Amino acid sequence: VPPQVQLINDAYNAVVDAVLGAEAEVGEGREPCAAILATLKLVRIPIVSLDVPSGWDMEAGSSGGISPDVLVSLSAPKECARRFLGRQHFVAGRFLPYDVQKKFELNPPEYPGTECVVAL
Repeated sequence: VPPQVQLINDAYNAVVDAVLGAEAEVGEGREPCAAILATLKLVRIPIVSLDVPSGWDMEAGSSGGISPDVLVSLSAPKECARRFLGRQHFVAGRFLPYDVQKKFELNPPEYPGTECVVAL
């Protein structure tokens, strides 16, 4: 195990993956992102990915990207979330404009009370 991977496993309880955004191309694995993604693939602590796990295609899903334990979809799950096999999936962002919901035929989940995050 590379020293930086062992350090992360020993020092932390989880890692937040927000390396590449949802609009990033899968092929954008250039430095410094490529080294970070290579390290994330080796850690043994839980990974929490925001919106689209780094290294995943937004529609097709994982193509050699990381395997997160938790996925937090922002506003609405993306197509790739259908291929998410982790432990827990959340949606964050209860205020999705009606015209956006209608345009993309979205059916957001019910948020209890004043909560802004809901488990799927």
